[in-house]
Amino acid sequence: SIDYEDGGFSVVTSDDKKHRCKAVLLATGSRRLAPSIEGLTEFEGKGVSYCAVCDAFFYRNKNVGVLGSGEYALHEAKILAKTSKSVTVFTNGEEPTAVFPSEFTIVKEPLSTLTGEAKIEKAVLRDGTEVKIDGLFVAYGVASSAALAQKAGAVTIGGKIRVNDSMMTNVNGLFAAGDCTGGLLQVSKAVGDGAAAGMAIIKYVKREK
Repeated sequence: SIDYEDGGFSVVTSDDKKHRCKAVLLATGSRRLAPSIEGLTEFEGKGVSYCAVCDAFFYRNKNVGVLGSGEYALHEAKILAKTSKSVTVFTNGEEPTAVFPSEFTIVKEPLSTLTGEAKIEKAVLRDGTEVKIDGLFVAYGVASSAALAQKAGAVTIGGKIRVNDSMMTNVNGLFAAGDCTGGLLQVSKAVGDGAAAGMAIIKYVKREK
C-alpha cells in the first residue's frame, strides 16, 4: 500500500516492511491478475470492482465478497468491513496465505460463475452452492499500479494512471511510467518514460529538501 503523510510517502511492501520516502515511481506494468470466472468481465462496473477504497462507499450496509487469499485480499476486506454489512472472502480453491479475522467468512470452494440481471446478485461455487452478494472485489496477488495510484489519491482513466509531461500524477511526488500510464505498450516507450521520470524525480527530491 502507499499512503501520503507528513509531506512524503509511507510504502508498505508484501513482506509487511514500511518504507518512508519523498517520491514514489509506479512502474509495474498494466497486467491485472484475475482468475477465469464466468461473468467476472461482464459484471465489471456492475458489481465487480478492483479497488475497495474507491468503491466501498457504494456498498454500505450490503453483502460483499473479496476474491483472493493473500495480504492484498486481507487489506481490501478490512476496508470493506468498515461500511459493509458482511464480507465473504472467496479464496477460489487456494489456501489463505494471510490471517483473516473471524469476522470474515472464508469460502475455499472454487467460484464457477457470477449471476444477476443488471448487476451481481449471486456467486455460484463449483459444488453448486449459491452465495448472495451485492459486489465482488478482486484482490488477487498484489495491487496493480492503477489500484495503488488510486489509493494514494491519483487520477486514473480507463485503468491507466494519468501523468503530466514529467510523468508525475496529480499527487505531488507520485510518479508513474510505462504501460500503467497507457499509450503504446512497447518496451521502447516504457524505457523512455522511465528515463523521463527518473530525471524528474531527481529534480523533485532536490527541490523538496
